Amino acid sequence: MKRLLSMLLVFVLALAVLSPTALADSGLRQYSDSELRQLYEAVRKEMKSRGLKLQQDITLREGKYIVGDDIMPGTYTLKCAETSGDTYGGLYSSLGDLYGGSDSPLGGLMGSLGGMMSDIINTEVEIIGDYGTVLKSYELKAGESVQITLSENTALKISEGTCVLSAE
Repeated sequence: MKRLLSMLLVFVLALAVLSPTALADSGLRQYSDSELRQLYEAVRKEMKSRGLKLQQDITLREGKYIVGDDIMPGTYTLKCAETSGDTYGGLYSSLGDLYGGSDSPLGGLMGSLGGMMSDIINTEVEIIGDYGTVLKSYELKAGESVQITLSENTALKISEGTCVLSAE
C-alpha cells in the first residue's frame, strides 16, 4: 500500500512539474505567425508600462554584432564603459611612473602621453546597413551614452573600446 501511494505521489508531482511547460508549448503552437507577433508586442508593451526591463544589460566588446541574431531589434541606450585610450593611457602612465624614479626625461614624457591618450582615442560605434554602408556613427568617451534604434538587417560595430547596451 505504501509503495502504491508513493508511486502515485511521484506521478502527481511529475505531472505538476511537466504540465505547465507542456501547456505553454502546445498553447503557443496554435497561434499563427502574425497572432504570435501581436501577442509578443502586447507583452512588451505591458512590461514597459510596468517598468520591467525587457532584457538584461549586455556588455559589448570590440566587434560586429548582427541585429536579430546577436541583439534583438529595439531602442537602446549605449554607454561607453571604457575606451582603448583609457587602457593605453594607464599603460603609458605606469611607464612614466617607472621611468620617473630615474633621472630619465622619459618619465615626464610617458606620463604626459598617458594623460593625453583618453582624449585622443575614443570608442567608435557604427550602425551598419546592407553592403557595409554606415548608417550612423558615434564617437564616445568613457561614461558618455547615446540612444540608438536597431532594426533587422543591420549590424552594430564597436571599435576601440567597450560599451554597455541597455534596453529602453
